[in-house]
Amino acid sequence: MEGAVREQVEAAIARNKPIKIRAFAVLPVTEKGLNFIAEKILEKFGREDLLGPVYTSVKELAINGAKANIKHILFDEKNISMDDDAEYERGMAEFKQNMNENWVFSYALKARERNLFVDIIFDYNADRLIVEVINNRPISPKEDVRIRAKFAKSMEYDDIAQFYLEGGDASEGAGMGIVLVTMMLKAQGIDPHLFTIRSNYRDSTIAKVEFPLHENYLPERLRRSG
Repeated sequence: MEGAVREQVEAAIARNKPIKIRAFAVLPVTEKGLNFIAEKILEKFGREDLLGPVYTSVKELAINGAKANIKHILFDEKNISMDDDAEYERGMAEFKQNMNENWVFSYALKARERNLFVDIIFDYNADRLIVEVINNRPISPKEDVRIRAKFAKSMEYDDIAQFYLEGGDASEGAGMGIVLVTMMLKAQGIDPHLFTIRSNYRDSTIAKVEFPLHENYLPERLRRSG
């Protein structure tokens, strides 16, 4: 992250202003920027202990969103249907086989040309930090089913190694990111229901994690239900 951008970030944090980053792929420079923002926000509120979970969550969700866009482009180029299980598995095999930094960068350029991006938003105050990762492409109903299944499965485990050993799989990259974030929240004593993913099936998919910054904080969903 360049010096001028660092100064802008620090100035925004001093005023409690939300911070938004737009990415077409999550490259090492993107990861460093996300870590810097998370670190500075948590330092302000004396919650440096949450840096690991916050940074890992936002990085995983940003990677998942960017990969979803890249996968969409690849499937479109190869005329692969996401709703046909056999074709989907074939597409995922090619996707994983080609996954390296240079290949991701080349598809990031294609994503930019197609205006497929991921917006990463940090919204925070003394009570909570909310991280939203907004992908401007919807998931399909079938993808949604896959994601819900990973959510449900991850709730049964407290250790990711145990998840792998007892029926987990790595066939869906985004799904494994969901498992990792869910288990990390549970390990920190944070209600995993503060992690949500939703899509309107038209033009966006939103992943959100709400991190309480003190023990008396009442999450948004509880305030709404009350």
